Amino acid sequence: MFLLRIAGMACTYAGILFISNFYGADVYGRFSLSQTLLQFLILLFSLGLGTSTVKLTSDVSFFQFNKPLNQYLKNTTLLLLISSVAGMGILFLLKDWLAITVFKDVKLVGYFKYIGLFFVFVVFQEFLTEFIRGKSKFLQYGLFKYLLPPLLFIGFLVLFQQLEWKEDTIMLGYLLAFSILFLVLMFYFPVTRLGNRNPFGFNKLITLSFPMMFTAAFLFLSNWTDVFMLGAMVSKAEVGIYNAAYKLAIIALIVINAVNTVIAPKISELYSKQNFDGIKHEVQKATKLITYATVPMVAVLILFRKPLLGFFGEEFIAGDTVLIIVSLGLLFNALSGSVNPVLNMTHHQNVLKKFALVGVVINVSLNFLLIPELGIEGAAIASLVSNMVLNIMCVIFIKREFNFYAFFIPWKQ
Repeated sequence: MFLLRIAGMACTYAGILFISNFYGADVYGRFSLSQTLLQFLILLFSLGLGTSTVKLTSDVSFFQFNKPLNQYLKNTTLLLLISSVAGMGILFLLKDWLAITVFKDVKLVGYFKYIGLFFVFVVFQEFLTEFIRGKSKFLQYGLFKYLLPPLLFIGFLVLFQQLEWKEDTIMLGYLLAFSILFLVLMFYFPVTRLGNRNPFGFNKLITLSFPMMFTAAFLFLSNWTDVFMLGAMVSKAEVGIYNAAYKLAIIALIVINAVNTVIAPKISELYSKQNFDGIKHEVQKATKLITYATVPMVAVLILFRKPLLGFFGEEFIAGDTVLIIVSLGLLFNALSGSVNPVLNMTHHQNVLKKFALVGVVINVSLNFLLIPELGIEGAAIASLVSNMVLNIMCVIFIKREFNFYAFFIPWKQ
C-alpha cells in the first residue's frame, strides 16, 4: 500500500507539474478548486456508504465467500444510485451560480459542467474501491484508488494538450480516468449475488452511514475549507500556489493513509470479536511505523521547500511559508495515530462526527479572520490549529474509552 501510494503521488505531482508549466497558476487554481469541489460532493452524496461498506464487508456476519449474507449491499447500491443522480441534477442547476456568484469566475462553468456529466460514474468508482478494501484486497484497492487514476489522467492531459483543446478539458480528462476505472471495477462487484433475502433495512443502513458521511464531510471541510474560502477571497493564482504547497505537504500523510487503509478492516474485525487488546496492539504498532516514517519526510519538505515548489514554476515559490505551516499541522495529524479508523470502526462514528464539526467551526472562523489580513498564510494557520484541536480531542477520547494512547510513546515501546 505504501509503495502504491508513493507511485500514485508521483503521478499526481507529474500532473500538477504538467498543468502548472503548460497552463500556469491561474488554470491550475481553477482545476484545483474544481477538484476540491468534486471531492466534497462525492463525500456528501455518497452518504457515508463507502465507509459503512468497508465496515460491513469486513465483518464475517455480513459478507462471506464473496457474497453478502443479507441485503446491505443491494440497498447500499440503490441508495447510492438515487443520491448520485440527485447530486448530478443539483450541480447542473447550480453550476452557473457557483462559478459566477460564489467563485466569481465564468471560466469555471465549463469545469462544473463536466463534473455534472460524469458525477454518477465517479461516485460509483469511489464506492467500488471501498468495497474492495472491505474485502481486504489491498493490492487491487491501491491500484484503483491511488495509482491508476492519476496515471490515466496524465495520458489524457498529454492527449488534450496535443489536440490544443481548451483549458476546461483538463477536468474532462480527470473525470474520464475515474469513469473508465468504474467500468473495470464492475467485474469485481458480485452483481449476481445481491438478491439475498435476509433483511437489512434502509433505516439501519442510514443510521450507520450518515454519521460517517457527516464526519467525512466535516474532516474534508476542516482540511479544504481554506481552498474554498481562498477561491472566493483571493486570486485564482494564489489558490493555485496554496494548493501546490498543500499537495506537497500531504506527503506527510502518505504513511498514515496507507496504514489506515489496511488497519480499518482489521479494527472492525477485532471489534466484532470484542478483542480490545488486539485493537490496542494493532494501533500502537501502526503509530510507531507512522512516526518513524513521517518525521524525516516533513524535515525534507521544510528544508528543501523552495526548490520543491520551484518545480511547479517560479511563481509557486511564494508558497514556501504555507508549506512549512501546513506540513507541521499534517505532521501532528500523523503523529496522533490512526484515530479516525478506531472511532469509525468501533461504533463511535457519532463522537468523531462531533469532533470533526468542532474542527470545521474553528477552521472556518480562523479563515474568515486571517485570510483578509494574511492571505494564503492565514489559511495555512487555520489549517494547522484546526488539525491540532481535532486530533487532541480524538486522542483523549480513545484514551478514556479504550485505555491506551493512539500516539507513539518511545519510552513505552
